[in-house]
Amino acid sequence: MITGYDTVLITGAPVEAGIRSMLDELHGRWPNMLVALGGEQIGPFLPWRKTRAEVPAGAGEVYVARDAEMERRWDDVGYSLMENTEGPFAVLYEFASQSAVEIQLLEDPYERRGFGFEPYPATLVTVGLSLVTIVTPDADSPFSRGLLNALRQALISRTHR
Repeated sequence: MITGYDTVLITGAPVEAGIRSMLDELHGRWPNMLVALGGEQIGPFLPWRKTRAEVPAGAGEVYVARDAEMERRWDDVGYSLMENTEGPFAVLYEFASQSAVEIQLLEDPYERRGFGFEPYPATLVTVGLSLVTIVTPDADSPFSRGLLNALRQALISRTHR
């Protein structure tokens, strides 16, 4: 079953290190966490401690379930919130394939105070950047927002090292 909500991040951080950091923190709450790596095929789902060192550099797919029960139910209910208002999620990442893309700025990137702001077009030079998609159960639940924030923070902390 295909469900879920995709959020795309663009970063210069080493993505695999950010994912490891994010999942290390989540593992404290989910001690039975299972992780599968994707590519040609997904899986098998293994405990995080066994999968951690295998998170691929550069590009990859990481599928995460709280425990064996969540992983078993994933095929039936997809990326949906389950018990404890938590659900499975995935992080897919790759190097940007285009050297530049046209974007629309919705917020003032200069953070000038006192000036009006209207969205405007810009060009994002993506050479050396990675595209990171996190697939969560939805856009608005505290669980999904928390995952997105944890991934953002992990990538930000990796950029500043």
